[in-house]
Amino acid sequence: MAISLTAGTSTASGKQYEPILTELLFENKTVGEELVAFDDQVKSSTEITEVSTVVAMQAYTSGAPTSSGTLTSTGTVITPVKVMYYQEFDPNTLRASRYGKTMKAGAWENASTEFEKVVLGLYGRKISYDAESKWWNNATSATQTAVAALTAGTGQTSVGAAEKTYVAAVTAGQFDGLITRLIYNNSAVGGRIKVAGTTITSSNIKTEYDKVYAAIPAVVLNNKAEAPRIYAPYSHIQFINQFNNVATNYKDVFIVSDLGKPTQKVFFYGIEVVFVPIPENCIVAAIPSHLLWATDLASDLNKMEINKIANNREDMFVKHIFSIFAHVMNQAYNVLYLG
Repeated sequence: MAISLTAGTSTASGKQYEPILTELLFENKTVGEELVAFDDQVKSSTEITEVSTVVAMQAYTSGAPTSSGTLTSTGTVITPVKVMYYQEFDPNTLRASRYGKTMKAGAWENASTEFEKVVLGLYGRKISYDAESKWWNNATSATQTAVAALTAGTGQTSVGAAEKTYVAAVTAGQFDGLITRLIYNNSAVGGRIKVAGTTITSSNIKTEYDKVYAAIPAVVLNNKAEAPRIYAPYSHIQFINQFNNVATNYKDVFIVSDLGKPTQKVFFYGIEVVFVPIPENCIVAAIPSHLLWATDLASDLNKMEINKIANNREDMFVKHIFSIFAHVMNQAYNVLYLG
């Protein structure tokens, strides 16, 4: 069974240290803090509609007017991909460990409440983070093949060399993640605003963020309905704090509140910077509602089934099933920096 147990020599009968130390994980901030748009009522074949218009002023006439301008409505059909995490384990393996102490008396009893709470709880948290990471970073093998066949170029309508490298390096998965969708969307090179990047350090982070800021359309920066966000990798937290410690003249550029606390917030020229599991040297700037996490039911992500594999067996399984999909809207207003 897929369970590895290394017990101490006296854990079954002796005293054990009460807390169980688990590995540290990033929490799923994208879902937990609603950093992007969510639609959790998407079963299949849901149409996402985008509308644009062009208006044209013309001279007044009392006769028959001439039609001018355009009214455009474009629909894209999306279907979240159903995925599963599945692990089998034999609870009988736990009897001689500390977990045996939370099993009920009797040879038939082999369920450990402590094991389910701590170990399987960690397993569930890791699935949540893995799903978040894949929502941002993922690509199907078909998309990888398609992008590999494209010729790299520097123009906005071509895929960049760094973009090709990114898609090729991602482990092939069940759906295209958000970064991939920005690069290659609906069988075409994405309409994102492409910014050529480099290796970001604490020394050049302001310079590179300036490139992103300059690329954000003015209509996005001045949108009264919804403020844009800058999405950055976790390592930029350290880079920003180190930069502020040295470049005191620029502390009005990177504004950090509640430094080092769970409530810490970072702003760049007034735009909130949020940290998510995207690659190093990658930055996304977008209005949150342009980035859609589509699923059938958001709570499915945290739903875990634990049961016996079969009625006549004592070994067990843990299973997670949910649906997930990444979709980008209004591509022309979203900035992708990639080095």
